[in-house]
Amino acid sequence: MKRKKKAVLFLAVLFAVSLCLAGVGGSAEAANTKNVRYYYSQLSGDAKPIYDAMFEMYEQGIFKTGTERYGLVENGHLTKEKLASYEGKYDGLLKSFGAARDAFYADYPDIFYVDFSALAVTVEGNSADGYTAYLGAAGEKDTYYTEDARVNGIVTEAKKAAAVKEQVIAAHNAVIKGTAYKLEHNCSAGNKGHIRTSYGALVKGESLCEGYARGLKSVLDSLGVESVLVQGYYKDTDGSKNLHMWNYVKLDGKWYAIDATANDGMSGSIAADTYLLAEGPVMKEHHIPDGVMSPGGVRFTYPALEGGSGSSSELGETDSDGYKVVFDKDGLRVG
Repeated sequence: MKRKKKAVLFLAVLFAVSLCLAGVGGSAEAANTKNVRYYYSQLSGDAKPIYDAMFEMYEQGIFKTGTERYGLVENGHLTKEKLASYEGKYDGLLKSFGAARDAFYADYPDIFYVDFSALAVTVEGNSADGYTAYLGAAGEKDTYYTEDARVNGIVTEAKKAAAVKEQVIAAHNAVIKGTAYKLEHNCSAGNKGHIRTSYGALVKGESLCEGYARGLKSVLDSLGVESVLVQGYYKDTDGSKNLHMWNYVKLDGKWYAIDATANDGMSGSIAADTYLLAEGPVMKEHHIPDGVMSPGGVRFTYPALEGGSGSSSELGETDSDGYKVVFDKDGLRVG
């Protein structure tokens, strides 16, 4: 009898940022209520079914268990034949998993009670008996659950404004008011693991730029306002570039940029709203988008901003929906 072979496939997450520019609670959970899947549409191959599996874990409440595994084969996302085709070499599956996870967390930052760095694909079986695969906690992790957070207070206050634009501004101002920019070495005790999350920004009140951006998107999702996370670099006046994250927001069919972190750093000055619903020419001065969200290496594209692309480093043209069309050197669509 052949011994059953088990392999845990795990790709470490690095969504953003070790350095950027220099708690509001409630009773309702933030949610991407319209299920806007901006990055899902850019996935290919096995990445889409893995993303779908993560969504089912979300919908069925499995993520909140922290430990329950979800079968990719038994639930129809992958087949035994597909797993067998890897012939024990899972680099392709790992890349698909990494891309799916990057896209899913970018589309649903409200699921910040999940530690996605602790989520892994486990493949079990052998060529004789067949293979199966699961999503669940990585081998060295006991759980992938962190903690839930609430943003109802911000949403309730923002909805007092009649115009959607004013609601967006109110959400931006509330995130800034309730969040202090902190690094790992100077945040409060116990907050180190949260400063890159919506939970860190909205509940703990301390965050890096990634937390500001994810927190704002969580609130905008609950308001029903379409937005996306944008990762890249902030180019300072001395030419240096720091890893950074901000938001693009869609209003009246047009895309604008919000950099809550930078605006917070300029609070009290005449430049405090520089990056509040900014157009492309303004963002082009210092912001350089980069669609690679993690070591998985898949490059995602971003919407084109009103007034221009927002960065001279972006390649390609704009499609009929205002999205960037980016091609690699062989002429194939990236992402």
